[in-house]
Amino acid sequence: MVDGINTDPNNPTDADATTMLTSIMVGNINIQEGDLARFAGMWSGYFRGYTQQYDSYHQYSVITRNFDGAWQRIYSGLYKNIKILKDKAIAVNNRRMLGVAQVIEANLIGTTTALWGDIPYTEAADEKFPNPKFDGQASVYAAMQTLLDSAIVNLNSSAFVSFVAQDIHFAGNMTRWIQTANTLKARYYLHVKDYVKALAAAQNGINSQANNFLAPHNNNNRGANNLYYQFLALDRPNWIDATGVYGVSLINPTGTRYRGNTKTNERARYNYFYNSSTNLNFNVNATGFFNHSTSFPLATYAENLLILAEADTRVNGFAAGLTRLNTYRLYMNTGAYISTAYLTTGNWRYDPYVAADFAGGGIENGGTSPLSQDRALLREIIEERYVTFIGQIEGFNDLRRLFKENDIRVQVPLNFGTQFPQRFIYPQVEIDRNTSTPNPIPTLFDVTPVNK
Repeated sequence: MVDGINTDPNNPTDADATTMLTSIMVGNINIQEGDLARFAGMWSGYFRGYTQQYDSYHQYSVITRNFDGAWQRIYSGLYKNIKILKDKAIAVNNRRMLGVAQVIEANLIGTTTALWGDIPYTEAADEKFPNPKFDGQASVYAAMQTLLDSAIVNLNSSAFVSFVAQDIHFAGNMTRWIQTANTLKARYYLHVKDYVKALAAAQNGINSQANNFLAPHNNNNRGANNLYYQFLALDRPNWIDATGVYGVSLINPTGTRYRGNTKTNERARYNYFYNSSTNLNFNVNATGFFNHSTSFPLATYAENLLILAEADTRVNGFAAGLTRLNTYRLYMNTGAYISTAYLTTGNWRYDPYVAADFAGGGIENGGTSPLSQDRALLREIIEERYVTFIGQIEGFNDLRRLFKENDIRVQVPLNFGTQFPQRFIYPQVEIDRNTSTPNPIPTLFDVTPVNK
């Protein structure tokens, strides 16, 4: 009569790999789209901290405790479970699921090392190491490349148990997972400025909008909402806004820094991101980027095309880069990722550029001190990356990667003081518990190793 009386079906102590998969994907979405993206966005000129503690965050006034929650989600909540999932997938020889878990791990750890620099990895989430060492940032990036190479092998395997229903990103489509793995490889090669390898990886990356790696959202329940919408419209309305920020001014046709010209009309993109009558200039409306049902970009065809454009320019010169940029502009002329609600006549235009546009005095190289053609082209590519990454962590990664290339970097004004944030600071929960935490502890303004 009492068999099982102490077993609570609502609190399971274990689960098979297939059951774990969806929760791990959701956990990664929370990292890529949640509060870390908001911090990055405020410091990248996409948003402004308007009230409450976000006013201080906007001015780079953060403390170690501000990053406790995200750090715990990364390591205790997600990385630990990814390791368990991989072991379970190996145990049943589900090589494809192992490959998917490896891609999620690379996305998670790649983002973590980009934001914090040196991080625990090889000894993290392992009870044998109560004080896991901090691996050097360059070695973590190298490990991500090895991990993604292994993922691609496993994703090509014929050994698997179906997990179509649990795969909220691609429903078991291995082609899309393999392309995502290659785009992440290209992203991380770009982070460490290995442009030759970034170019090679991106050529096998995401090759269509249909294959974008997205965080799916809907309005069936609050938990399925876009995380920006939850914050902006439900949980913390008016805590951040986009009034007067740099990103708005670049794509607002009435803005003081509008990047449009005779070949470029940004009104549709501006309307998609920002032109809203509510929530202080964020578009949370039914077809806007910040709406509850809008899928969030994790790695995309747009990013892959722009990696190709930058890397090819750096590796093979102006002509190769111009061809790549025009491929991207052709994609934008189809409407790309912008909601069709804003693609009305006269609201968007991305005509192809020609070499003369980047010559001194051309529409993309004016002013009293024109750049060389190839540098002018790179400046345009970098600026295009900047507006493409509105709301994404990659915009912040670019600003720091290119900080020393003053002639081509996006000139985002400082929110406060005389220094631009170069990293997130280590959380207090790690400082208190891990004796391996670097000492002295890096500050917000200390450049990460790969950006020095």
